Amino acid sequence: MTARSLLVALALVFIATGRPAAAGDAPGRVFNGRMMTSAKRFPMSAKSQGQFIANVRKLQQTNFMENKADHTWTVYFLAFLKSPLNDVEYVIKFYDIRQGQQLLGTMEEFNDQRGQTTIASKMTLDKNIVGVNKELLVTLENKGKIYASTRIKIIGEGEHYTGKVNFSDDDANGSASN
Repeated sequence: MTARSLLVALALVFIATGRPAAAGDAPGRVFNGRMMTSAKRFPMSAKSQGQFIANVRKLQQTNFMENKADHTWTVYFLAFLKSPLNDVEYVIKFYDIRQGQQLLGTMEEFNDQRGQTTIASKMTLDKNIVGVNKELLVTLENKGKIYASTRIKIIGEGEHYTGKVNFSDDDANGSASN
């Protein structure tokens, strides 16, 4: 690669990411402790580390629309851990952060081996468990230690109420037993 083409490549990375990329910029250093989220699967390789970083930033999103057919959200994530995970088990926790920090649910997951520094997977959030139209803090934890986190918004349709109330004949006559 000539000096001119390297300069052009670095300029393109700067335009795509909003910051200059150092020649040895490793994705783990750039995204340290962050969980990148997307509605699409993240690529696992690229021609260079700079290109990989640009691809991850391009796919990154924080707002997710509800799948109206099954009332779920599918979120792909790529977690760049603060330190190697010295276990095969980790827990994903979901907190509603609109008013304080309320735990909504957890998911236990397993790796193939210890020492992972990056975890790529997907999660499916169910409307009946997490609700709708919320801002969530999502953490990847092991034994109480947070290795990576992010904030996402889940957007969808709330319950529709007609304002009508249906009473049985007994209820209407006041003769229902309590």
